Amino acid sequence: MARTEQEILSDLISKWVPLALEYAKGAPDVSAVYVYASSEDGSRSANAFFEQGGQTCYPSKLQGVDIGPQRVLQMQKLLVDDLRDAQKEFTEAGVPLPTEYRVYYEPASGKLDVQLSHEIKYANDPIKTSSHGPEDWLDRLPKLYGQYLPKYAD
Repeated sequence: MARTEQEILSDLISKWVPLALEYAKGAPDVSAVYVYASSEDGSRSANAFFEQGGQTCYPSKLQGVDIGPQRVLQMQKLLVDDLRDAQKEFTEAGVPLPTEYRVYYEPASGKLDVQLSHEIKYANDPIKTSSHGPEDWLDRLPKLYGQYLPKYAD
């Protein structure tokens, strides 16, 4: 029996939030965890971000934990694997696939906010890619990409 959209989403979030918290375990002054995922036209990406000491940071900038590239990549791989599994379940249930997932979690209070989008934002954009999604969502996140460069067609 196919599960409902809410059940699939709840299961996904129950994997993502603990994974991000495990990554941040031991980091001082983490007041919020953000998980951003994008899935447009067969391309998937996911990453966790953290509010630490009043600053929003990438996992590779989190202070007080191992931020080696292998550890960051392993976390991202697990996030994408969970996303892929959830999307398979959405498809089996006949539920339209979200294109963007924005998860906010406060460890101290347990506050959780999940926002989904079904809008194609980046696949057809001549300048931005899904890598810009976290920067577009989290306005306090340092910009890695600086000026937007146009995508080049094959």
